[in-house]
Amino acid sequence: MRAATLVLSAAGFALFCCAQTPVAPTPDAVGPTRGDDWQGYNITNSFETGYRFVNLSGNDAKYRSDENFGNGIRLLSGFVSLDSKNGHGSLFDQFLFTTNGLGGDPYSAASVRAAKNRLYQYNLLWRRNDYVNPGLTTDGSANQHFLDTTNTLQDHDLTLFPQSRVSFSLGYSRNAQSGAGISTVQLFQAAGPFDYTGQAVPVFSNINRVQNDYRLGADIHWLGFVLNVLHGWEDYKDDTSEPGAAPVSGDATGLLSSFGRTEPNHGTSPYWRVALFRDSRWLDINGRFTYTSGSRAFFVNEAASGPGANQQILSFGDARRPVATGNLNVSFVPTSKLTITSETSVYNVRTEGDSTYLQFNNADQQADLVYFQFLKIRTIQTDLGVHYQAKRWLDLHGGYGYSDRRIGSSPQFAFAGSTSSTPFVQSNILQSGSFGFRVTPLKGLSITADDELGRTNQPFTPRSEKDYNALDARVEYKRKSFQLRALSKTDYNANSITLSSYSSHARTNSVYGSWTVRPWLSLDAGYSKLHVDTLGGIAFFADSQFFPSQVSYYVSNLHSGTVSARLNVKRMDLFVNLGRVQDTGDGRSKNEDTSVGPDIPRFQAAQTFPLRFDSPSVRVSIRIRERLRWNAGYQYFGYREDFWHGENYHASTGFSSILWSF
Repeated sequence: MRAATLVLSAAGFALFCCAQTPVAPTPDAVGPTRGDDWQGYNITNSFETGYRFVNLSGNDAKYRSDENFGNGIRLLSGFVSLDSKNGHGSLFDQFLFTTNGLGGDPYSAASVRAAKNRLYQYNLLWRRNDYVNPGLTTDGSANQHFLDTTNTLQDHDLTLFPQSRVSFSLGYSRNAQSGAGISTVQLFQAAGPFDYTGQAVPVFSNINRVQNDYRLGADIHWLGFVLNVLHGWEDYKDDTSEPGAAPVSGDATGLLSSFGRTEPNHGTSPYWRVALFRDSRWLDINGRFTYTSGSRAFFVNEAASGPGANQQILSFGDARRPVATGNLNVSFVPTSKLTITSETSVYNVRTEGDSTYLQFNNADQQADLVYFQFLKIRTIQTDLGVHYQAKRWLDLHGGYGYSDRRIGSSPQFAFAGSTSSTPFVQSNILQSGSFGFRVTPLKGLSITADDELGRTNQPFTPRSEKDYNALDARVEYKRKSFQLRALSKTDYNANSITLSSYSSHARTNSVYGSWTVRPWLSLDAGYSKLHVDTLGGIAFFADSQFFPSQVSYYVSNLHSGTVSARLNVKRMDLFVNLGRVQDTGDGRSKNEDTSVGPDIPRFQAAQTFPLRFDSPSVRVSIRIRERLRWNAGYQYFGYREDFWHGENYHASTGFSSILWSF
């Protein structure tokens, strides 16, 4: 069944975004199941074309970032399949072509698959995504951050002699992003690096990023082993330009008369991947090694001027970033009831080269200069797991994990004529243990529980895992046409480092059920609650003041529920869905505060993010003939924030289409 979904990301200040599965295209089948015969091929096909409509009130940018469906004619879906009846077609034995959302939907895709037995196999996937990000507003002030871009992605993969002992592969991928963006920059601080009284001015961007990936590889099958070798070349270009900014009025330190910035960033990353696999009845061995020799060059030139100030920033450099990874997985099955697994991986990355940052004030002839030279991260991780079937109705499993991560850096600072270099090295060791079981006391009923406990000696950041405990329990019951699942999961993490402390609690409880009452009637329902609270140290600037040694307390209580029903009566299929996602925050009203941290309304409002999102939908499909269906649907989107109503919206969307086969 299709259902509305929503994803909440909460880290410090909450960022909410939701993505909905539209009521179109229609999933019902049309045309004869066996297809039609044509010149040695069996053909099945279907196309759905129609018209989408939307009626929107409220914040257009927020709606576009969440849904972005508009008015117009669409090819909602397309499907064509040709399969050789005897496996010996002239040019191909299988051809498959699919489309989705062509003609103006924000997410559109097309795919092609062509294959001829023992000769070749070709796959093409093309996607286009219209991405809008209006930025997050938490205090009611005007937002000066926005992004409106289009991502076009394509993947080509060709395999020669796919069923042979030796096969060859060629591939090409491209990801291009273009569009407009707006951000802010703060200029001309008057009293030193900690004076934030300068004006924040909007900066406009012409975004132009392209990434190309070329691949060449081979698979070799020999004596039960499979060897995969792949060599690739990845090229990246970011030619985003920021030709200017909007002048703003204010005092002499904040008035901007001109601004411009260019920052080309080009790089290439040739890479190798070698993998070896062997599967047997009692011993499986899988190993993989990758190496990437990345290099990149960049240049930033920023110039800004105003009355009494003239500033220029230059940053340039070229860097090498070699990355090597390796992992070895072994699965040993000494008896039919016992399985022992071992996973060992190594990760090593270095960033080395010359990087310079120069900030020069033409008015007072003062300059700040910073160099960067070296950064290295090395991680070794080993996990050992045991699975034992004690009884037919009881499975036991446990494991131990060890990880050693080491970071080293060597920056250089040049300030006021003096140069200093302070190497930095820190190691972080994580040890974890896990235990769980799965029991099936009754037919159709299974109960699973897992517990993981971890301890880290030197976490790198306040939000890193240190002393954590994760509990997970699941219950599943299935009998004939009825199915019920329940889940409860808890994650606790407490961290304290030199600069700050951090703790987080996350609890998830959910239940889902489905029931096919009759062959023509099915019901689905689900509910989940996610509770998250975090408490950590924070230092920030607000209202031209610096607030050190503060505490940030964030609370989220996210409830989501959905109920759907599907009805099949003669020629008609009817689908109805009711969905709601609501974050009740910490329960306080708009004018209350948490008494945690400074008494600043904007800061207090950011400690929680209550909101509600409703999305009921209905879809009907009527079979006119065996090869023809008429479809219609309606879906409502309603978004509301409790503390700031500027991003609220209501949207009524729908479609009418014809699904046909010929």
